[in-house]
Amino acid sequence: MKAFKACVAVVAAGVLLAGCGSEWEEDVRFKVTRITPEREVTPGNMAPPHVVLALDQDDPDGLVPLTTAGADIDQFPDGIEAGDVVVCKVRQVEANNLDGLGAETTVGPCRAA
Repeated sequence: MKAFKACVAVVAAGVLLAGCGSEWEEDVRFKVTRITPEREVTPGNMAPPHVVLALDQDDPDGLVPLTTAGADIDQFPDGIEAGDVVVCKVRQVEANNLDGLGAETTVGPCRAA
């Protein structure tokens, strides 16, 4: 009986923690500030070019403030350049508000504004 009660308590705690997550998704307007070139992150492993973005609208009130962001170049239309304005799908997920970590933000895909 003790094992059953302990199991029920663990399951209840897991359900409680899983229920503490939050999610937000919206199209957001950015200006491309720069494109970093392909770079070696560890010996023999290359990271693709990365597009650095600055918010080009009022803060959309996501889970965390969004003033800058970025994504790999494969999330953008061909020919993207610094100074271009794009609209990107932004998704923020906070899986567990109790873990002390902030929301995870993903950017992309993006399109020309």
